[in-house]
Amino acid sequence: MTTLMVNTLSYKKVPSLLAAALLAMLGLLSMHQEHQKQTPYVSGAWSGVKDVASRLAEREATLKRRIEAEELLLSFTRAQMTRYYWGEFASSMNELGISVGEPFIAKLERSRSDTMLWLRPEHGVEAYLAIVRRDSSGTQLETLHCRGNLSQLGQPFSGTCPDGWDQFLPRDNS
Repeated sequence: MTTLMVNTLSYKKVPSLLAAALLAMLGLLSMHQEHQKQTPYVSGAWSGVKDVASRLAEREATLKRRIEAEELLLSFTRAQMTRYYWGEFASSMNELGISVGEPFIAKLERSRSDTMLWLRPEHGVEAYLAIVRRDSSGTQLETLHCRGNLSQLGQPFSGTCPDGWDQFLPRDNS
C-alpha cells in the first residue's frame, strides 16, 4: 500500500515539476536574451549612476554649507543685537568674537542704523545675507536672513532681500 501511495504522489507531481522546469528554462533563456540586448545600455546606465551620484554629492555639500551659513548668520545676528544694546553695532567680526573661515568669505557693512553680513562661498553658487537694523520708530531691532544666487551678491537692494533671493528663518540650535 505504501508503494502504491508513493507512485500515486509521484504521478500527480510530474506535470507540476515539468511545468516548473519549463518555466525556469524560459526565464533563464529570456534573461540571457535581455542581457545580450541590454549590454550597451548597462554601460550607459553606469555613467548615469555616476552623474546622479555627483549631483547628490553636490546637493549634500550645498546643504552642509547652508547649515554652516545659517549658524554663522544666527551668531552674527545675536552678537550684533547684544552689541547694539550696549551702544552701537560692531564694525568687525573680531569684535563680535565670531570667526569665519572655510567655506565662506565674509564682508561686514555697518552704519548707525543697520549692519549687514554678506557670506560668499568659496565653492558653490548660493550666497547669504544677514541684516540687523533699527525699526522705523528706532526703538526695536529687526533681523532679516536671505539666501540667493551668488551672482546677485553685493548688488544694491531696497532693504528687504535682494531681487531673486529668498528670506528664511535660520534654525535655532540653542
